[in-house]
Amino acid sequence: MPKCEDALEAQNRYRADELAKKISKLKSVAYDIEVEAKDHNRLLDDVDNEFDSSTGFLSGSLNKVNKMMFTGRSDRRLMCYVVLITVGLFIVFYYLANKVTR
Repeated sequence: MPKCEDALEAQNRYRADELAKKISKLKSVAYDIEVEAKDHNRLLDDVDNEFDSSTGFLSGSLNKVNKMMFTGRSDRRLMCYVVLITVGLFIVFYYLANKVTR
């Protein structure tokens, strides 16, 4: 009978050691996930701040364009030039992008 108990005790210790190893690996994975989640949250906060600053810059630019459009006739001519140049640049960049991707 003592041999059977010793065998069971040895098997019990072996399984306890294996369980401890698995728990250690699980803790390590959980810690890595936590670190990665914190890094991604920090990155998302930075992106959000960049979008906020870009939105402020673009709304300020749009306000200036609206002001220029409604101030007078000479500014409308300038606005037409700006629109034509913008559309022209868009077409050129579109053409170049298609050339590069092919």
